[in-house]
Amino acid sequence: MFQTFRMMSLATMFAALFVIAIPSAVASDYTTGVADKFARGFANTVTGWVELPKEISNTSKAQNIGYGLTVGLAKGVMHTIGRTVVGAVELVTFFVPNPEYVHPRYVWDPFDTETTYGAK
Repeated sequence: MFQTFRMMSLATMFAALFVIAIPSAVASDYTTGVADKFARGFANTVTGWVELPKEISNTSKAQNIGYGLTVGLAKGVMHTIGRTVVGAVELVTFFVPNPEYVHPRYVWDPFDTETTYGAK
């Protein structure tokens, strides 16, 4: 009788441990995901305009200065709008964690990398 009670007590303690530990681990992942998305959204909203000189510079290096000032300017305008809008959407919906949509994560990371969009 005493041994059965002891086994039941141990089983209840282990069950309680899992009931408490698993949600707190999930809450930690949720908190990290939410904070990361908020920071990413804020940074991309505020620094989205840096895509303009970035694309002019990168296109000029890849082709020539004339191509960079025309096509690079057009690409820069499009990426500026894209990064800023995605950043604003991430900032407004930060409480719903999801994967990154803009790559690279920040406009400066690394600066010479072409910006792409889509979940990876």
